[in-house]
Amino acid sequence: MGETKKNVQDGVIKAAGILVIANLLSSILGIVRDVIIYSVFDSGSYTDAYNASFTIPDTIYTILVGGGLSAAFIPVFSSYIAEKKYEDGYKMASSILNIVAIAAAILCIIGEIFTPQLLPLILDKSGSTWTPEVIELTITLTRIMFFQCFFMCLTGICMGILQSYKDFTPPSIGSVLYNVTIISVGVLLLTLGTGIAGFCIGVVTGAIVNMAVQIIPIYKHGFKYKKMIDFDHEGVKKFFKLFGPVVIGIAVTQLNLVVNRWFASGLDEGTLSNMTQAQRIFQLPINIFAYALAMSIFPTMVEHYATDQMDEYKKDLSLGIRNVSFIILPCAVGIISIREPLVRAVYYQGNFSEENIPILATLLAFYCIGMIGYSARQVVLQGFYAIKETKTPVAINIFILCLNMGLTTLFVRIWGANGIAIAYSTAGLCSITLQTVFLRRKIGPMRGSEIKNSILKCLFCCAVMFLVTTAASIVFEHNLSVESKKMQFLEVLILVAVGGASYFTMALFLKMEELTSVLAVMKRKFLHR
Repeated sequence: MGETKKNVQDGVIKAAGILVIANLLSSILGIVRDVIIYSVFDSGSYTDAYNASFTIPDTIYTILVGGGLSAAFIPVFSSYIAEKKYEDGYKMASSILNIVAIAAAILCIIGEIFTPQLLPLILDKSGSTWTPEVIELTITLTRIMFFQCFFMCLTGICMGILQSYKDFTPPSIGSVLYNVTIISVGVLLLTLGTGIAGFCIGVVTGAIVNMAVQIIPIYKHGFKYKKMIDFDHEGVKKFFKLFGPVVIGIAVTQLNLVVNRWFASGLDEGTLSNMTQAQRIFQLPINIFAYALAMSIFPTMVEHYATDQMDEYKKDLSLGIRNVSFIILPCAVGIISIREPLVRAVYYQGNFSEENIPILATLLAFYCIGMIGYSARQVVLQGFYAIKETKTPVAINIFILCLNMGLTTLFVRIWGANGIAIAYSTAGLCSITLQTVFLRRKIGPMRGSEIKNSILKCLFCCAVMFLVTTAASIVFEHNLSVESKKMQFLEVLILVAVGGASYFTMALFLKMEELTSVLAVMKRKFLHR
């Protein structure tokens, strides 16, 4: 029994490790891509058009495939694999794949035709950015992006099949190659005079490469594709029963981002680009750590709940929240403390103006306030999905959407672009609060005292880290010049090292379980090898 638990824990750690490394590489490459774009075009009308072109295709992908996989597809398909009902599993997965392919094709064709009519839904064209020429460019770029949307929808289902087999490597490789392809094709076409449209073509090419990477491994696992759609299949019915409420919740969450972009598009030129970049950096720790931890612990929570081991399920949930908090809180506080050196080191080059550094840095700081909310909710959502409860998160998401819209309308009048970030962060903190309260009502006490004690210790460590990092930044910039790119990166590296060392030293001093357990696993692995 103990050996089995250890194997399960090792499997979770291995899965989380693969996802963390892949997300880290993919995120770094995503930033490299953006650095190239912004060093050529700066934050202006061209980059505003580029960022706006993602909105509608990304919304279609997120609603059709994005979050529905973990909540609906993977549990159903995984059950067929676990029970060795392979033929039923192939029929179910093939039916869903074909349905998604047809739905994506229809929506993308409609999008291609009616792009000019759809743009007012996502853009406030009263902003200074949106001249007739820029609007025409946005229409062209959006139409290119619809091709990417189709391939990404198919890729999403392929990834769900592979993750059901607990094979995380091909999806991880695909996400890295996706960004490598965008950079390569974008830079190549840029030299040929295509302008920023070259990067959109790179996005489409990257989506095709990503899909190709998933296909061969699927067949190696023995998967057999069927040319069929069977709405009466038991697995398909189960999928839609779970997927219906989830897709509403996902759509509502995605609308939050659309609302943000709409308000940003009505402000000064470059605001949409700055907001997009601030969100991208803000999302890094969430995508790298929170998403990976939540996804890796989800199958274990499902297993414990299904076998009526509620105490183990609550341990999983508590451990997930505590681990996410232990990692995300210092990330948020650290980014806030080094926001200007970070923005200067990453983006200040080429045509990116020096005046834009504090603007982007301030936006980033306000977004980071809500980072713990949007991170911890990943774990709590998996807690809901593990007990097959999807309606409550939907209701909460709808309320949060309304709250975000109301706060954004109010705050943008007071603080401009910063008000958008403040409203978004406030909505995120309210979201995790409500989700925790309502999940506790469903499952009873969820080891709240150990979660609270862990978070308080994390906050104390973060406070020490903030003071140390701020002092180090003042000393560095007072004694050394940060004019060269080498010194800018050196400053960031030193500040990250100093801040990280102070945080982990305090965590060791307080004997935090989240750190000591990880060190114990690493020690066991090292000694075993």
